Amino acid sequence: MRPQPAISRVLAVISLATGLIFFPLVAPGLTGKTIPFAFNDLDGNVIRLADFRGQWVLVSFWAPWCPLCKIEIPALNNLDRRPDLTVLSIGLDYDSPDALRAAAAKFDSGLRVIAGGKRRDPNSPHRQVGPVDFFPTAYLYDPTGEIAMYIPGQLNANKVLAFMANWRGDSPVGPAVAAAARTDKLAAFVKQKYGRKGEQAYADWRQMVDRAAAAGTTDKLALANDFFNRRLLLSSDQRIWGRADYWASLGEVLGKGMGDSEDFVIAKYFTLLAMNVPAEHLRLVYVRTRNTGDPVHMVLAYFEQLDREPVLLDNRETEIVPASQRTDLRPVFSFNGIGAWGNIQELPDASGDGRLPLWEDVLLRARTEGFD
Repeated sequence: MRPQPAISRVLAVISLATGLIFFPLVAPGLTGKTIPFAFNDLDGNVIRLADFRGQWVLVSFWAPWCPLCKIEIPALNNLDRRPDLTVLSIGLDYDSPDALRAAAAKFDSGLRVIAGGKRRDPNSPHRQVGPVDFFPTAYLYDPTGEIAMYIPGQLNANKVLAFMANWRGDSPVGPAVAAAARTDKLAAFVKQKYGRKGEQAYADWRQMVDRAAAAGTTDKLALANDFFNRRLLLSSDQRIWGRADYWASLGEVLGKGMGDSEDFVIAKYFTLLAMNVPAEHLRLVYVRTRNTGDPVHMVLAYFEQLDREPVLLDNRETEIVPASQRTDLRPVFSFNGIGAWGNIQELPDASGDGRLPLWEDVLLRARTEGFD
C-alpha cells in the first residue's frame, strides 16, 4: 500500500481546540538561490540546469497516482511550447521507470520525463532541486539560473506568465487583469447555458466582485458569504440535477440559483479566487454536525495565517466566526485546489483509492469557466 493517497497530504498536523485539522504551507526558502542540477531522463540523456542558461525552466514534480497532477498536464504542455521556457517533468514515488513512462503516456504528457526517486528518500535525485511536501509541486528557475518561484499545488499558468512578464519588465498581467479575463469567460459560459436569467445572475455577481476590488480580505469574505447565503435557494442534488450527488461549478450555481451545502462552498471558494484571495488560504471542509440529522455538511475555512485558527463561512450561519466558536461541528476532511488533509475514507463521495472524483470533476469544469 502506498504511504500517500491519490490526493496528497502535507506537512505536520496542527490540531485546534475545535479538532479542525490543518497544515501550515511553508515555502522551503529556496527562492533567490542558484541550485544547479544534473538529471538523466528516461531515455538516458543528461539534463543540466546549465544547458538552459538564458531560458526559464519549470521543474514540475508529480506522481503516477496523483489526480491533480494529471489535471495540470495541459497547462504544462502549453507552457513547454513557449520558446523562452522549458518544462522538466520529474516523476516520484513510482514502482519502476517503465511504470513512470506508462503513467506519463496515460497522462498525455509531451514533456521530458525524469525518474526522480522516492519523495521521502533524502538521497533521491530530485533533492537536487528541493523538497517536495505534496503533489503537485513546481519550482521556476529564472533565466539567470536562480529559483524565482515556488509553486505548491496545482499550477496556475496565468500567474506563472504574469510573474515572467514582471521579471522582464514587460507590461505586467496583474491580478486585476487576470481576474477580468477570467470573469469575462465566466460571463460567456453562464449566458450561453442559462440565457437571460444566467446573464442577470452573472451581472449581479460581477458587480459584487468589482465592489470588492479595493476591499480588505475581511470584507471580501463577508461579501462572498452574504451574496450566496441571501441569493441561493437551499435544495437537494436530486431535485436540481436529478442525481443523488453532484457538485456544481460556480457558473452552474449562478445559473440555477440553488444548491446544497457543497455548492454554496464551491461557489464561495471560486468567488474568492476571482477576488484574488490566494487558494492556499482557503479550505473546503467536510464536517459532521452534532445534534442534527445530517451525516455530513460542508463549510469554507479561511486562514489569515496558515498556522493559526481559521474563520468559517457557512450557509447555515450569517456570521463568519472563528472555528473554535463552532462547537456544533466536527471536521472530517478538508481540501482545496492545492491539496487535501484528513481522513478521506470517512466521506461518502470518496473512491476506494483515496480520490475525491466529484472535486476532480469540478476542477475540470472550472477550466471552461476561466479558472485554470
